[in-house]
Amino acid sequence: MTEPTTERDLDRRVGRLEGFAEQVDRRLATIEQSIAELRTEIRDLRNELSKSQRWIIGIQITTLIALGSLILGLFSRLP
Repeated sequence: MTEPTTERDLDRRVGRLEGFAEQVDRRLATIEQSIAELRTEIRDLRNELSKSQRWIIGIQITTLIALGSLILGLFSRLP
């Protein structure tokens, strides 16, 4: 048969469980911090891409207007 569990054994087991819970808590805090940092980096990257996209669209519109003006100018010189 198994021996009855003593109070000392229970205290030791509970202590181990508390230590394990503290480790899990620390690890989760580290993971939460890493996720927050990644979200910040992603937000910053999106802002940079948004600025780049505006520049690219502006350049494309400017080029389109310039080419349209050039074509209209050439057609106006035709006899």
